[in-house]
Amino acid sequence: MLTPTDVATIGGDGNGDPVDGHRFVLDRIPVIADYLGFEAYLVGGPVRDRLLGVTTTDLDIAVVGDAVIVAEKLASDINGRLTVHQRFGTATVTAGALTIDLVTARRETYSSPGALPDVERGEIADDLARRDFTINAMAMPLPASVGELVDPHQGQADLESGLIRVIHAGSFRDDPTRILRAVRYAARFGFTIEPDTATLMSQALAARAFSTLTGDRVRHELERTFQESDPAAPLRLAGDCGVMTAIHPALTASHLPDVGETVTPLAWLAALVWPLNADEGAALTARLNAPSDWARVIADTARIRALASSIGDAAKPSDVCALLDGMAPDALKGAIMMAAGSPIADQIGRYLSEWWSVAPRLRGHDLLALGVPAGPEMGAALRELRRARLDGETHSVQDEQELVRNWAQVSDRTTR
Repeated sequence: MLTPTDVATIGGDGNGDPVDGHRFVLDRIPVIADYLGFEAYLVGGPVRDRLLGVTTTDLDIAVVGDAVIVAEKLASDINGRLTVHQRFGTATVTAGALTIDLVTARRETYSSPGALPDVERGEIADDLARRDFTINAMAMPLPASVGELVDPHQGQADLESGLIRVIHAGSFRDDPTRILRAVRYAARFGFTIEPDTATLMSQALAARAFSTLTGDRVRHELERTFQESDPAAPLRLAGDCGVMTAIHPALTASHLPDVGETVTPLAWLAALVWPLNADEGAALTARLNAPSDWARVIADTARIRALASSIGDAAKPSDVCALLDGMAPDALKGAIMMAAGSPIADQIGRYLSEWWSVAPRLRGHDLLALGVPAGPEMGAALRELRRARLDGETHSVQDEQELVRNWAQVSDRTTR
C-alpha cells in the first residue's frame, strides 16, 4: 500500500531521497488547493511508478476544482514557467528540472471514435475512470496524511500481476492511441497485455480504428515510443500486434535490431522506415502529417538505402562524401543501426565521425589573393580543395596553394 512516506519521496534518486523541489511542491499544492476550497491528488504514472519502485522525474496532479488556478499560484510560488490549455482545464508548471502537470478532474465523452474528448468537471472517481489502463488509474490524496490509495479499478492488483488492462470495453474505440500505449507499457515493464484487453485491441485494429486518428496523434505516440530506453521492444511488439500495418501497409518492425548504446529518437524513426522505398516513405510522411525534420529523415533514409551498395563500394573518402553530403544525420545513424557490421556502416560511421566536417585550409579571401574570381569558380575551387584534403592529397596550406595554382592553370586552358 502507498504510504505518506512513499509520496514524500516520489521523484527520488532511488535511495529514498527526494529530488530538490519535489517535496516542497507536494507539500505546497495541497495548501494552495485547500485555501481555494479544492482537493488535490497525485495521480497516474507517479503513483504507478512508486508502487513499482521506479524513479519518477515528473509529477501529475489532479485537482477537484480548477487546476489552472492552482497552477498559476504554484508557478508564482516557485518562480516557474506556466503553460495553460484552457479547453481541457490543464496546465504545466516547469522550474529547473521540475515538471508538474496539473489537470482539472473531469469526465469525458467522445462524439465519435478517435475524436478528442468533450470534457466537463467531475470528481476524482470520474477522472480515474477516463484513464487508459488500470495501472494508471490510481490516486493518492494530498497531503498524504488525509487518506490512502484511491484505487477503484484494482490497478495495484494488476501491477502485482504484471497486467495491462483497459478500464472499459470501449477504451480503444474511444482513443485508438491507447493501443500504442498498451504495447509501450507492456514492453517497458515486462508486463502482459491482459487477454480480454488483447482481444479488444485486435477487434479495434480489425475495425480500422487507426483510420479515425489524425496523423499528428499517431506521430506523437510514435515519438513517445522512440523516447523509451529500449524502443525496439515496444516497436516490435506493436508490429506483432498489427499496429504498424494499421499505420501504413508497408510498415513493419520485425527488422529492428537490439542496440546497446543510446540512439536518438529520430534515428529510431530512420531504422523503422528502413525497408520503405521512396514512394512508401512519402505516403507515410503524408499519413503522419510529418514535420520537416521527420520528413527529411524518412526521405533521406530511402535515398541512403538506394545508395547502399555505392556507399559500401566507395574507394575514397571524397566518394563517400559526394554520396552523403546533405543527408540528415539521424537518417545516417539509423542506417548504421540497420547495416551494423558491414562496409556500409563503417563508411557512414567514418563520414559522421571524421569526414563530414573536413574543410579546406584556405578560405575565400585566400583564393581571391591567388587569382580565383568570386562566384562559381571559387565554389569549384573550394570543392576541389576539400576533395584533395579528404583523400590525403594535401597536407598543408602550401600544398593547397600549389593545388589552386595548378587547378587555375588547367581551368584557364580549358576555357580558352
